[in-house]
Amino acid sequence: MLAMVSLALLKLPLAINHLLQSVDAPTLVGEQLDASPYMIDSAAINELNEILLGAAATCLTTACPAVFAWGILMQTLREVALIAKESRELRQSQRAADDFGTQEMLASEREESSATEDGSRRQPRRRTSTSSEASQPTIMAEEILDRIMDSALEEDPIVYLAKSAVNGSHVFDVIISLATDFCPVFCTDHRGEIGLRIRVTLLDLIRASLEWIDYLPEVVLAALAVLATPDGYWETEARTATSRAADPTTIFLEDELLMDKLFKTALTRFPYESLPFLKLCRTLASCRMLNDEGLPLVSQFLNDIGTFTHILPSDFNDYRLIHEDENANYVALTSTLDVFFDKDSKHSRKLSKLGQQQALPISGVGNFRIPEGTNGRVLSESKPVVAIWTYQYSGLKYLGRLLENFVANSDLVGHVSSEDVTRDVVVEIIGLFSVMLTASVKGGEASNGAHNGCDAAQKILEDASDGLNRNGDVISIIFDILEEDVQRQHSQSNVEGSLDLVVQCMHFVQALIPVMPGRVWPLMARSGLLEMDTRGGMLAALVASTEIVSGRYHLLLASIRIFDALVEDAVAQAIPRKGTVKAVARFTASKRLGTGIPDNVMRKVLLAFGRTMIDFYESSVNWKFVKLDEKLEVHTRIPVLFDKILLYCFSVDDNPDLSKKPAGVLAPLAEYVLEVFLSISMNELPVQPLLRVFADGITTPESTIAMKATELWTLQVDASLKFCTSLIQVGSLLQHPRSYLEQQLFKTTAILVRLYVTHETYKVPLVCLFEALVRSAVAYDTEPPSLLGHLGPKTAKDFLDVLANLDKPLDNETLNVCIWHLLSAVISNRQPWFATYLLTGTTPRDSLKTGGKGVGPRSSGSKSLLAVALDSVADVRALKPRKALALLEFIALAEDYWPWVMSDTDKHPKFLTGISDFVGALETIITSANQDKSLTGCQHLRMASYIAEILAMYLHHSQQMGDGSFARRLVSKISYLVNNAVKVPSYNASLHGNLRKNFGMKFPGCNLGSFKRTLLTRRQLGEDYFYDIKIAEKMLGFDPAWSGTRGQGFADEFARANLNLSVVESQADLLHSFKFLAIELISVLEPEKGLQKSLAKIVNDCLLSNSQSTLPENIFRQLMQVRADFAFVLLQRLTEVKSPEPEVKALLAITWNTVRTSGTSLELAMAGNDAGYHRSLLKVLFLALQFHLSTFSGPSSTFETSPSDSQTSNSAKSMASPETTRIVLEIITTLVVPSFRSLTTQLHDDSQRSSSSAADFALITAILQTALRVPGIDKFHTKIVSHLAENQTARYAATLFSWSDQLTVDGDPIYGELSILFFVELSSMPSIAEYLATEGLLTHLSNANIMNNFRHPKGCGPFDEPTRLYAVWSRGLLPLCLNLVNAIGAQMAAEIAAFLNQFPNQLARAADSLDSKPPSAPTDPTANYITLAMASEVHSLALISFILDNYRAAGASAGIVGSEIAELQWDRAQVKEDLEGWLQRRGALRERIVPMNEREGQWVRQKRSKAASDAENRLEEKVLEEMDSALVCLGGGSQ
Repeated sequence: MLAMVSLALLKLPLAINHLLQSVDAPTLVGEQLDASPYMIDSAAINELNEILLGAAATCLTTACPAVFAWGILMQTLREVALIAKESRELRQSQRAADDFGTQEMLASEREESSATEDGSRRQPRRRTSTSSEASQPTIMAEEILDRIMDSALEEDPIVYLAKSAVNGSHVFDVIISLATDFCPVFCTDHRGEIGLRIRVTLLDLIRASLEWIDYLPEVVLAALAVLATPDGYWETEARTATSRAADPTTIFLEDELLMDKLFKTALTRFPYESLPFLKLCRTLASCRMLNDEGLPLVSQFLNDIGTFTHILPSDFNDYRLIHEDENANYVALTSTLDVFFDKDSKHSRKLSKLGQQQALPISGVGNFRIPEGTNGRVLSESKPVVAIWTYQYSGLKYLGRLLENFVANSDLVGHVSSEDVTRDVVVEIIGLFSVMLTASVKGGEASNGAHNGCDAAQKILEDASDGLNRNGDVISIIFDILEEDVQRQHSQSNVEGSLDLVVQCMHFVQALIPVMPGRVWPLMARSGLLEMDTRGGMLAALVASTEIVSGRYHLLLASIRIFDALVEDAVAQAIPRKGTVKAVARFTASKRLGTGIPDNVMRKVLLAFGRTMIDFYESSVNWKFVKLDEKLEVHTRIPVLFDKILLYCFSVDDNPDLSKKPAGVLAPLAEYVLEVFLSISMNELPVQPLLRVFADGITTPESTIAMKATELWTLQVDASLKFCTSLIQVGSLLQHPRSYLEQQLFKTTAILVRLYVTHETYKVPLVCLFEALVRSAVAYDTEPPSLLGHLGPKTAKDFLDVLANLDKPLDNETLNVCIWHLLSAVISNRQPWFATYLLTGTTPRDSLKTGGKGVGPRSSGSKSLLAVALDSVADVRALKPRKALALLEFIALAEDYWPWVMSDTDKHPKFLTGISDFVGALETIITSANQDKSLTGCQHLRMASYIAEILAMYLHHSQQMGDGSFARRLVSKISYLVNNAVKVPSYNASLHGNLRKNFGMKFPGCNLGSFKRTLLTRRQLGEDYFYDIKIAEKMLGFDPAWSGTRGQGFADEFARANLNLSVVESQADLLHSFKFLAIELISVLEPEKGLQKSLAKIVNDCLLSNSQSTLPENIFRQLMQVRADFAFVLLQRLTEVKSPEPEVKALLAITWNTVRTSGTSLELAMAGNDAGYHRSLLKVLFLALQFHLSTFSGPSSTFETSPSDSQTSNSAKSMASPETTRIVLEIITTLVVPSFRSLTTQLHDDSQRSSSSAADFALITAILQTALRVPGIDKFHTKIVSHLAENQTARYAATLFSWSDQLTVDGDPIYGELSILFFVELSSMPSIAEYLATEGLLTHLSNANIMNNFRHPKGCGPFDEPTRLYAVWSRGLLPLCLNLVNAIGAQMAAEIAAFLNQFPNQLARAADSLDSKPPSAPTDPTANYITLAMASEVHSLALISFILDNYRAAGASAGIVGSEIAELQWDRAQVKEDLEGWLQRRGALRERIVPMNEREGQWVRQKRSKAASDAENRLEEKVLEEMDSALVCLGGGSQ
């Protein structure tokens, strides 16, 4: 640090420039200004000189850069002073000569002229000038130099400074140390400006030294150290664009002195001295500056090299001297000189004995032949002779030939022995190719389309392959070198640098993957590095035998990066590899896309890599690491890579078959990762590295200087946390059993909570991990482990206090949102200890200490988090939308899972008012083309949804408390909800349709569902909501159509679709929430006139939205179902209050229109997936009909028809409107009749009958019953009869009744009751009753098998199984007989009597059912019970008996023969006696009345409806009414 600070303070470039400028502008020297540089302050210079001379005397290493810089400055000062002195002396000499000439001229003039006037008018000026310049003091530079030179040292002090720095302190070694050891500490990232500034400062020192020092190895090594990046190739690969002024490589390339003194000098020595030049090229190639072809700038020197320096063969004399007068050893070739020779030639073998390699040239293998006549120069005459030739050639081609020469089985040798093509040279050549490829690709990406990096990289490969054998290229040669060296490593294991060549080959492979992945995959599959098919595995062997022993892991890191690049390529090129792209103009090379590579090859390579990496990762905790950075990088990159694989496979596409997904080649690898890390076995190996990282994370360094180490440390912990989170989330998604990793994470909670306070970077991933653990734990049957259960009481409480601070005072929005999501998970996923603390502010243990009298004190003294949430949301307008949504979700879940929270909500002074005012002030959403406005509207919808849910739960609480005041205030503030909740979602069908169509055309075989987000991660409203744009861009970004122009690409379409789906989803959530709110609101309030109209409007909007919705997606079908159910609930409430409002009555039209426009017949609807929706619509239709009845008394779930019903149904006091009667008639003719027929047909065809079919029959019958009771419909009875006849409705109903004993549901003949009730409703119309009678209905019924049950010796009673048989009798057959006899009259009496007398046992049972004197010890426990159905049965039989007796007595006057009407085989006298007995003993009767169904059970709990009645409940009242009416019919009472 001191060395760099002292060097930087001198500001060497500025000081030198100032000194050099002073030569041209001497007047500036010596100016004393406030901001003047230190170079004109003589006192400062003298003091600095004394200090640095003292440091030079002791050869201080930390001071040597400053000493060296000061020596350079002083030498520059000396040069400036000398130049100034020489210039001054020259001017003085010139003036002296001018003065002498002037004097002679004046003397001559005096002699020639007699005049006495002064002829030298200008002489005083010149004399004055001369006098002034002669008397001007020496400039300050000379004065300073004189003082510096006035030293006690025996030698020149300036030379002494330089010698001390160079020879004594070895300044260039210090520069290398600073560049390699000190700079990386400050490279916090790949744009580390501090590290770059240090390197630029060091480069300035080297540049300044080149003015006085020649090309030396020390200087070259120092320059290379400064230019090279701290992490070598990998930092080059990951580097982002930097400013030209801050990039040392750019500065070097643009500086003429550096290029001339170092680069071009090294170029002239190539290939005699290959390493310096290659190293310089390799470092400079990392510069992101490109030429016009998109190639690195250094390529222009490599493509056209003008000199060739080498050692001449010892026996080569084919050259002659030229320009001998210059005595510079200039020569010219007298014959062609070949660079490469055939290894197998006889001459070559002969020369090999002498240690030389010269032979006949190979024909056709390149142009490396220096032609005859080429000029050159002999640089060293001593053996071996070194010469430089003026020869133009391609450096890339030559380097490729050198690599080919290095291969063991090559047919070529160079101009020197093959052993001289050293491994170091090959390492540098391959490293140069790697850097050039990477720089081209990265530069192309940064050029915004100006250059195609892949094309440029491919040109480099082509140029390097031009001089090779026609059957090979540089790629295959480097792979051959890799394979050879891998096999050779067994004999060189644990040798320092033995893996350098393998590592550089791996770098080349990694650089090649983005350019030509099609070459990499098959070569990796054939390589011996990976273990595949029981062969290979050299990578693991090399790491184990060499790197683990040495503690340096270059090969391992290179392998990890190659694995990462292969994974990225497998994903990025997944679509084009499948051949699903129709037009890819810029990517036509099959090798570049990797097309033609079998998927199984890619799967094997990836799986082999994955297995190897997991083995490394599991054992890495016991390894020795010389460099901590390498350990941190290994433990960062492997988890990041595995996490990436899981996300690619499970974060998009719901297809359960991983292999069918676009990233299907990763499927075996992803499954193996899950198999290892989510194993339920107690295997410590895969878990231990993660836990060790967490434990090490507690000791994260806090240095503000060594930022890179801190960054790597935090990245390691962050990667492990995110990987664990993804593992837990994937396990939950796939419903895996609880893994050993999950168990260990719960047990290490103490370490994790300490991590939370260790570093700010850990907070967000830790909170996300805690949330994943909480949510996954509840998925298992066993009691989930407590998140804080493994902490001590104090530690748990301290962590909760820290968590409750919510990142104050920084207030990081992302962390805040994550914390509230965690808290929401805690209170909703069985974490009672944690949840109690959040909601009350104290632990359960503290609550016990206070005896439950109050909340114990918290260590932080702050409020509970529930109170914090309530306070924040009370002013919800001031919150950012994301934070507001997280808070509202927390409060809603708290109220849902912990009902006692309602008391806190109720007590808060501003919360309820604040959220209700916020909803009341929201404006109705308007679809906007502005995406920001759309997002804001979407967020408001989601916030309104949460608020509606919260208010609904509070209203439910207030109803239980008997407080309706808030509900009344809320009614005026829900206009936003009313207007937006039930409307048709703002689904942009055109946008999604065109996107689907265009996407399918552009990428056939790939669909949008491949990029649909799964439930793995939480979705965020906005442009990345539904489709994962990042993954889509990775897979589709190769095609220009993805980016497009001016917002017309698929990327923009995806973003708009995501935003639109965010709005749609928010609207759907609002509908569900508002449904619950409205239901609670109408249950609290008694609907007054205004509220009734509002409810009617909501119902109307629901039905209108359903009728207008034509969207095919399943989500919209579900919304239609929700709206239909919502409308049904609201209509139920309106029928309960018997709403007379016109708006309510008008609902029939919109309801019927919705049913009609549903798009399918009832038969198809009931057989399809929309059966539930259509049933809901029919229920709404049934309720809508209720409001048009003349005596509206609310709907009934059981459809009862009494004799009075048939008499009064048509006696309307007011007629329905013509429009209403038209709709009712249409309902009967187009819905009821066809539906009954289709349901009957479907029932016979369907072998699997369910209760839903029975409900459909009941619903159709109920609609018919209500429709026939609408006033004015009787005018259309004839038309209805005609329609019934045309559709053969009676025959279908009779057939259904006949088959009812076979068409049972769990033995229950439900269709017998439904069909007979349908006949009852039809027969209530006289004209239809006549039609049924003429069709012989009673005969058909009596022949049905189900009727045999009534012929049993004891008949069928209400308590006999199945009980529905009795309902067929009491609610069906008897009312049917009454309707027929009522409609037809006396002509029907004889048939009715004959029909009923077929069931004497049933009639006898009916007569005995009300026996008021039961046996003292009855065998049947139900013998003492009386039901409403029994009373109704007696009433019906009494009425039938009464009618038949009257017709029999009337005889001929009624148009019949009275004797033909048989007596009803029913003991009237006994029944009359029993009825009188029960009516006289009502207390005893009350004790025997029992309810038979849920509705009768409700009547038991209801008060009587008539004040004059002496019944105690509604059920008893109905029984008494039936008995009174029956007694009247029997002549024993008064009506």
